[in-house]
Amino acid sequence: MFPDQIPRINYAKFSRCEERKQMKDAGEDSDLIRKADMAIEEAVSQALSRDDVLRMTDFNEIDVSVKHGIVYLSGHVMSTASQSRVENAVLSVPDILEIKNNLVLDDGLTLEVAAALGKLEHTYSCKFFTGVSHGVVSINGVVDRQNTVWLAEKCAAGIPNVRGVINNVRVAGSALKSHNQLFLQPIIGETIYFLDGAFGIVKQVIINPNHRRVIAVTMQGKFTNQQYELNSLVDGKTPVPEQLITVSMTLVRYLTRVSGFLYIRSNERNRYVDFDPASFFRRKPELDSTISLLP
Repeated sequence: MFPDQIPRINYAKFSRCEERKQMKDAGEDSDLIRKADMAIEEAVSQALSRDDVLRMTDFNEIDVSVKHGIVYLSGHVMSTASQSRVENAVLSVPDILEIKNNLVLDDGLTLEVAAALGKLEHTYSCKFFTGVSHGVVSINGVVDRQNTVWLAEKCAAGIPNVRGVINNVRVAGSALKSHNQLFLQPIIGETIYFLDGAFGIVKQVIINPNHRRVIAVTMQGKFTNQQYELNSLVDGKTPVPEQLITVSMTLVRYLTRVSGFLYIRSNERNRYVDFDPASFFRRKPELDSTISLLP
């Protein structure tokens, strides 16, 4: 074959083909790793749920994630004994490379809160009684002035890993609180239903930084019942546009990890208002889903 008959090789095309093949192989490897991680995560969750004690106490408060065979544990558990049960359950799952345990223990958190409140006790000559349940702190006691009640609340809320504070401290001579303070923590994207079936999707949670509890949520939706929507379609009326409203947590009657239910109907507009961002500020700019009340 003469030189001018030798086929020319397009090296640029060859390089691109090889690069695409490598990218495809890398993508397939990534998919395999992701599927393996998902399988491990499911196996870990099942192992935790099989423990009778954990299932009744800490299971719903433990978050499990897996990346490249490494199991990451976060959340709150009651004690060192609970933590040991969690680790034993996880170790029963094969193919785990490592465990990163970031669980927070209630008994350790109780000591931290008690130590911080001890400074207030010394300053204001009072005594607080504290308890912690999965990161939620409850404070009891009797003090001489209302300002001390607020100081105790802010002091406990300032401890890292505290999820929220239930403040039952009262001023001497005042009546006991007749209502229970609930710790409700809606999840972004959760569906909240009105009594008439209308619903909205949680877009943000509004937290009071003094006690770290969610006091309201912003919900996005049309907020009309199904019958109204059907009538609008039949009559050719313009559908109701979506709104972003603020709903107080005092109107929530029931809440799970996937949905919530309100005490009111969607037409009770005097019980909620359109969201006004000027009334709030972002406590942590990097957390777009959390905003806090102005003091």
